[in-house]
Amino acid sequence: MNGTPSSETSVYFDAPTLHVHMSDTPTTEGVPAAPLTQSPTIDAPAKTPVLVANAPTQENPASESTPASDPPSFPVPQTDAERAEARDVVNPNDIPEPKTSPTSTISPGHHGRAASLDTPSLTRPSVFTNADGQTIAGSTFINGAGTTGPNATAEHNESLHQRAASADAVLSEGQKAKIAKNGAKGNKQLAKIIKTEAKVEKKALNLALKELAELQKIQKTAVKREAKAQSAYTKTLSTFQKHEAAFLAARSKYEASQALLTSNTEALEICRGNAKESTASMQEKSQEVDGLRTMFDVDEKEREVKLVELTGKPSTARSRFSILG
Repeated sequence: MNGTPSSETSVYFDAPTLHVHMSDTPTTEGVPAAPLTQSPTIDAPAKTPVLVANAPTQENPASESTPASDPPSFPVPQTDAERAEARDVVNPNDIPEPKTSPTSTISPGHHGRAASLDTPSLTRPSVFTNADGQTIAGSTFINGAGTTGPNATAEHNESLHQRAASADAVLSEGQKAKIAKNGAKGNKQLAKIIKTEAKVEKKALNLALKELAELQKIQKTAVKREAKAQSAYTKTLSTFQKHEAAFLAARSKYEASQALLTSNTEALEICRGNAKESTASMQEKSQEVDGLRTMFDVDEKEREVKLVELTGKPSTARSRFSILG
């Protein structure tokens, strides 16, 4: 009996063939079958090696106590067909062990973490930009809600509709009713998720408003400091001009006043720069809040339409965010 032909494309061993001898030729009995797990899979140039198992599989207590380092024994081929198959048998001891580089001390997980740091983010950029034309990173809902809107709806697939129509023609009324019931249950679950996300989006908008209020406080303090610095600068400049007129008579006073003017000028530039930065930050945050309010209003409308489609009745609750009105 010949073994199964080996596959030219598969990298796995073929199943072992059980040979039954009908002649009186003595065979080796009691030899366990060659374990497949000890023979690693390798690529062969012409055909895949075939493991030969001539003896039936049986439990041998002596084989369990055999050390793992002992090579598996193979039966002695008796016929020409067995000798031809024996040439394809792979001896596990003849297979070289994989070589490892002695200089490689970095774990594979380290390379994975390093690669993840260089991978660019796949997050969509914000739809809003600041005065410099740069994209505003914004908050979680800067691009809208996650369960409603165009980005949360699956694209139309004509093949799916055709498959659904074909399956619908075969199903019985009871099966259709069962599927429709499961769909209604899923609609209720999705409606619950949409309502929960509405609350989360409202919290995100409230957080953005709090951040805007904090920036406004910083702006107010910066403007006060700017006013004080401006007042000090004006007074110092007036004093400097008076001392400059009497420079020849009071050189020492002139130099002291000039040093004070330089110091106050630097303080004014620093305070003015801080005030400008706070104002720019407030403008950027105001634009973000305005965009969030607009996006929230659109999401509320789309969410209401989605809830009507899912539940079949409009929402009786009042508006979730009264500031938009």
